[in-house]
Amino acid sequence: MTLKTKPISLDEAKRIVNGKEIMSFIGHEATAQLLTTLLSVGVPVNRAMYDPRPGDIAIVVKLKKRLEKPDDVKNVKPEDLEFILVEYHEYA
Repeated sequence: MTLKTKPISLDEAKRIVNGKEIMSFIGHEATAQLLTTLLSVGVPVNRAMYDPRPGDIAIVVKLKKRLEKPDDVKNVKPEDLEFILVEYHEYA
């Protein structure tokens, strides 16, 4: 399988998930709540492993800095995050 990645903005991420039921692979409650607020869509806590398949798309959300303690996620601002669109394809 190959994958294509590209950075996207928060607004682009919102457009991608708008009106869709999404699968979350976020295991931290406060992080899921933060993304629910930022993306305006329910992001449930889910500690399952993700097994991508061709045709899947994912939005990876990455913190630009390390938090001192887990509760610091409450102070994370949109500019502290990077959003990356990942598209999974059959290996060609």
